Amino acid sequence: MGPLGASDGAARSGSPLVNRLCERLGVGYGGWEAIAPLLGGEKGAQVTFHVDDGTVLDREPFLPGTGVVREARAYPDRVEVWDGATLVATYDDLSIGDVFGS
Repeated sequence: MGPLGASDGAARSGSPLVNRLCERLGVGYGGWEAIAPLLGGEKGAQVTFHVDDGTVLDREPFLPGTGVVREARAYPDRVEVWDGATLVATYDDLSIGDVFGS
């Protein structure tokens, strides 16, 4: 598996956007991320990623990532980071363009 889900114990790194979000949130990259269109026809993308915040969950060793999930919703004018139903941060200097490296 590549860097978006290295389950073989190899060094893991996230996409540039997820790495930037982890740095700003003060957490490490948790080893897994996925990108999908926003629901409801909104313009943007949903980036679901695992973080390493020191929490240890009882997980099967073959499962990729830490299991501690954050969700970034990337819009044309901002990126919001969510922890479940709680808005954790909004970054007006990031956008959907950052999801794909533009």
